[in-house]
Amino acid sequence: MSPIRVCLVTDELFPYTAGGIGRVTHNLIQDSLSRGADVELHVLLPDIVKAQPSQVELFFGGRVKAHVCAFREPQQGTADEHGTYPHRAAFRDSRWHGESLDLMRYLKAREAEGLHFDVIEFADFRGWAYCTLQEKHLGLAFAGTTISVRLHSSYGTLTHHEPNTLEVENLGRFELERKALLDADVVVAHLPCIADFNRRLYAFDDAWMRKVTVEFPPVVIDAPPRQPAPAIPPTQRNLVFVTKIQPFKQPDVFIRGAVLLMRDWPEYQGKAVLACHSFDPDYLAEVKSLIPADLASRFLFVKPGPDRDVLMRSGVVVITSNYESLNLTAYEASMAGSTLVLNAACLAFGDDSPFVDGANCYKYDGSLDGLAVAMRRGLESPELDAVKWTVSRPYWETRRARPTAPSTSRTPPLVSVVITNRDKGRHLPETLHGLAASTYPEMEVIIVDDASTSAFDLHVLERLERVAAEAGQDLRLIRSPVRRGLAGARNLGLRAARGEYVLSLDAEDCLAPAFIERAVAALEAHAEFSGVVPTAGCFQSEEELAARQFSDFITFLGDCPTYALVANRVSCPSVLLRRSALEKHSYNEALQGYEDWDLFLRLVHSGCRFLVTNQVHVFTRRRQDVSLSEGDRRRHFQWLARMYESVPVPLSPAVRLFGMLAHSREAMVDPHGAVHPVASVSAPAQAEPPPQPVERPLRYDVVDFMNSAIKRLPLVHPLLKHAASAMSGGGEEAGAKEQNLPSPLRYAVVDQVNGLLKRAPFLHGALRRTAGKVI
Repeated sequence: MSPIRVCLVTDELFPYTAGGIGRVTHNLIQDSLSRGADVELHVLLPDIVKAQPSQVELFFGGRVKAHVCAFREPQQGTADEHGTYPHRAAFRDSRWHGESLDLMRYLKAREAEGLHFDVIEFADFRGWAYCTLQEKHLGLAFAGTTISVRLHSSYGTLTHHEPNTLEVENLGRFELERKALLDADVVVAHLPCIADFNRRLYAFDDAWMRKVTVEFPPVVIDAPPRQPAPAIPPTQRNLVFVTKIQPFKQPDVFIRGAVLLMRDWPEYQGKAVLACHSFDPDYLAEVKSLIPADLASRFLFVKPGPDRDVLMRSGVVVITSNYESLNLTAYEASMAGSTLVLNAACLAFGDDSPFVDGANCYKYDGSLDGLAVAMRRGLESPELDAVKWTVSRPYWETRRARPTAPSTSRTPPLVSVVITNRDKGRHLPETLHGLAASTYPEMEVIIVDDASTSAFDLHVLERLERVAAEAGQDLRLIRSPVRRGLAGARNLGLRAARGEYVLSLDAEDCLAPAFIERAVAALEAHAEFSGVVPTAGCFQSEEELAARQFSDFITFLGDCPTYALVANRVSCPSVLLRRSALEKHSYNEALQGYEDWDLFLRLVHSGCRFLVTNQVHVFTRRRQDVSLSEGDRRRHFQWLARMYESVPVPLSPAVRLFGMLAHSREAMVDPHGAVHPVASVSAPAQAEPPPQPVERPLRYDVVDFMNSAIKRLPLVHPLLKHAASAMSGGGEEAGAKEQNLPSPLRYAVVDQVNGLLKRAPFLHGALRRTAGKVI
């Protein structure tokens, strides 16, 4: 049997970087190597880590394979045989989302080359597992791989315990990490209380705990023999702080406790030594300002050096953190012979940890007075025992991933596609052609016209109505005699839908051929998800669409309850949903804007979960950006207030206030109805292909491309061809005469659209110039 192949994805690795995650990763590797476990270990580092793969492999004696993933430049696009991916600047929720995509693509490329991993483990910090998990659950890669996330300290736990700022990106970071933990196959916790804290912080249900495995990692590797503490009088021993000078570690509490001890115990003449790194000069100055002038000489700030162990043994090491998942310093200090003073309110030092008050440490209750008392106990008391622990065998040595079981074969469920239209009939052929190219066989199309008034639309609808009458249930047209608005039109179509799955589509948007098939397969395999969200690519011309060249992208997180209050990062309208998800929720017809966002917000706060495609699977026509008037902003906040009132779980006043403040501070409404931070709207990507000679109208190349896709479904192709013929008025001659070419029906349709564009010469000329650079 081949060895278990494990890949640890991390941007921290001792001795090349600082940080506890890197030390734990190093210790896990060394522990497996020392026991001769039947494991083939790999490490995947981003290129921001300044370590050469050969260096890492040499350090571990050639028994670890190192990989480096290069992150793309912000505007650098990419595509492969699986599709087109957004550039990193498109991920406006958090740059970590784009980094997660690059790591997924690296791992997927290695799998395609034959390097299959049984386990891929990520840290919780940064949520880098997100895209890899989406790809696996969508059935596109990693079928036999366990994707795990280890609980160190996520950004969400850090901000929960230290000052947080009103930044929308903080919500993106929080939600990215939350989704990674929620969707992971396995979550690794060092202590049971740490798993339970994360469950409560991220509002996971009790079922989440079933995927948690509790394993105590190796915390000290090759520790030197414990040395006795130097014989120093209690009143001369030092108080030592050796973690980090950052709010999360609470050095201010250490200083206040030391000052209180010095005031209450005049005989004490020792010093308070802060031997650790500082990363924020302003915070360092703030901490130093807490020291009274008359005690300034007794507080020393030094950088950690080779005398760290001696410094710890000769004094009392104080750790004041309110939260730690696993504090390596405490174990190292105890093994070095130091006396420990620990915050009992910190979970890493709680009752289910190896630390026992009075046996191997002194604990205090989290209060300042309690800290001063514990410091004196540590200074005056005799030497304590060293902390003892038992290292768990890692989960990857005891289990192999089970291949994903094939779903029970059954008749493919019907998917209802509801297309809403109001005076956009010129785009309907393009949308229908995109559906005809779908690889999914069981589909009905319902076109809902919301009282269109343009002469062209009325002409198209009359002909389409006759075609629909002949086509039966697979193609239906519903014409509303009164304008209902987008919400009302969609509800009208959804009430008529017969499918087990439903998908709403605007008349000017198109779907990638494989989206419905992949989305249905994923939902059939994973009952816990309610829908699949396609990443969107924005185009401005049919030529751009045909070439899959997108001027921008719209990305989503899926179920993100907090971020969804500030911006629609849940989904685009073209999400494929289980019909059951809409049994209790429908579009709010009282809203004249944000209808989709409002629905998704209610679904997410009702517990619905979504998968998100990493590739672009919906193509949306990008409209010209317009500046917001004062009336627009007023309506924006009116709609927000109405949305918040409709959320099924009552929101606290603090949450409502945060959402409104975040909107007023950094948000804008884009033409797609989403809200984006103003500062993070990306510039359009540069066109890459060189100009090509044009020997016939470019529009014919576009429709030829689409026609070839339509013919993949021979049963659907005639139906939609009939519909397109009715919409075009039956003419087949005009456009072909320009080049003396045969006259397929598709040319007649596109010629009719082209004729409409020529009524706006400036627009027509601009589109031709753009197309000339693309095709």
